[in-house]
Amino acid sequence: MIINVEQFGRYFIDFSSSATRIETLGAYDVGEERENYDLCMSGAPLPPDRNREWADNIRACVAAGKYMGRVHIIDRHLTPYLQFEIDWYYAVNGAAGEDIRFIFREDVPDLVYTDTWIFDDTTVLDLSYDDQGRLLYINNNEDPVRLTEARAAWQEFHQRSFPLAELLKAVRNEPLAVPGTTAHAQAAGR
Repeated sequence: MIINVEQFGRYFIDFSSSATRIETLGAYDVGEERENYDLCMSGAPLPPDRNREWADNIRACVAAGKYMGRVHIIDRHLTPYLQFEIDWYYAVNGAAGEDIRFIFREDVPDLVYTDTWIFDDTTVLDLSYDDQGRLLYINNNEDPVRLTEARAAWQEFHQRSFPLAELLKAVRNEPLAVPGTTAHAQAAGR
């Protein structure tokens, strides 16, 4: 069943125990991100309150005992979009309590997967994108076989993945600058 963006958003409020994501693309084309992407790529200082509303939701969910996590499939060379995603979103989301992890494309297990959110280990939302990374539709996939595939993919990807801090240490040789922390102030030259 195809759902709209508003229905999709409700899942992030209504889930009771877990929200997990598999991300497959090196870049996503989201119109609402363009201004933030340009700012990030310009090298300008990033606003410390970036992504605050989403981070507040993560914080509230984690405080309520819920798990939020994702595994992003990446290539060894980070795309500019992924660098933006790390600095704009992942730094903030990780500090709020989301478990953000990565798996190199060559380490992806040979099983069925797609861009997916799984809520409460019972609901599969498959996201379909075009070749430019623009969202085409969100499918609330109610096929029990698809749920089994999605669970297996999440478990394998999570087991083989590594955390954001490890990625940054390997590719940037520096700690993650998180807004509101001493490391962020030091990374910003303050």
